[in-house]
Amino acid sequence: MKTRHQQAATQTRKTKTARAARPLRRIAVSLLALTVVFFTMAPAAFADSEYTYTVRLYAGNQGALTGNGIQTSSSAAKISKSKSQVTIKGLKYGDIVYITPQSAGKVTDDTYYIKGVRRSGRDNAEATESSFIVASDRDYVMAYGVSGDLVAYTVRYIDETGTQLLESDTYYGNLGERQYVSARYVDGYQPQSLNLVKTLSANEADNVFTFEYAPSAVATPAPPEEGGEAPATPTTPEAPAATAAGGGTGAGAGAAAGAGAAAPAAAAPAAAAPGGGATTALPDGDTPQGLTDLDDDNTPLANQDLERPGSKRGYLPLYAGIGAAAAAALAAAIAVLLKKRRKQAAAAGGEAALKADESSLGETLKETLKDHEPKS
Repeated sequence: MKTRHQQAATQTRKTKTARAARPLRRIAVSLLALTVVFFTMAPAAFADSEYTYTVRLYAGNQGALTGNGIQTSSSAAKISKSKSQVTIKGLKYGDIVYITPQSAGKVTDDTYYIKGVRRSGRDNAEATESSFIVASDRDYVMAYGVSGDLVAYTVRYIDETGTQLLESDTYYGNLGERQYVSARYVDGYQPQSLNLVKTLSANEADNVFTFEYAPSAVATPAPPEEGGEAPATPTTPEAPAATAAGGGTGAGAGAAAGAGAAAPAAAAPAAAAPGGGATTALPDGDTPQGLTDLDDDNTPLANQDLERPGSKRGYLPLYAGIGAAAAAALAAAIAVLLKKRRKQAAAAGGEAALKADESSLGETLKETLKDHEPKS
């Protein structure tokens, strides 16, 4: 049996231990409150500041930029131009950029012709799609080829009924090469595919690329040229002074190809074009295919991964990382403080009371963090 004096001493130690634990409780509650505030306010803070992207096109070594042939589906994007570089700023995720290489550039050496565009750091032989859905910052360079056995190819722009939306374009490329062709912007319409690719044949009747368009859900006007008005439709490139009708080996064809110019063809009939000009059905949904290979039974190739880094959903990994760091910091701080208080309580003989207090605080922390985990 403890004497009255011993009981009083024990009660005094418990009281001192409880008082010593009060600052610890206040610190834990403050950290928990900050964590809750972060998870509540962070999504709202990021929601109104959606990330924007920048796309750049460089002239490369064999030519210069004309300032034409570049459009976007965004009315908010800003295009700045020079002879060596075009920069598009203010693009948002999901915007579409249309680059028509033969209109966007011109060669400065007639030995070359404009083949398309390539990603920065790649070789001219790696020309690729020039129109795309924005999902990241991108740098492109004009791609040039050495003029060889040039043949003509025609690009057509029609709607689902076969009605011509824009005048057809005629360009030139080397026989046997895989030629990438870009859709053009048409106000109020969206192409079924942003790019087509096909191997050029000696029979120019087979070298037909047909883009089929469908009315878009929301007609977005093209952004105005810098310092100018928004065009109703894309500007048709000027025709070359002389154009060869044959295989393109004559002087007229060489000049047209070297300058990267495009000659409008006569109005195309509503029927499907011969030899590869047949169109494919529009894909489901509102997103056009990135590339369709006409050498492979018109099979649309997969679109790029469009996980949205500029949206609230795209920031969830960031929220989770910051939240985990905050929780780790909170746990570390509590562990340090508990260790310190345990030593003090052990010296004062109130270790049992402190352990009970630790258990209660730990359960409170677990429940609070569980209730405020970020929702995906």
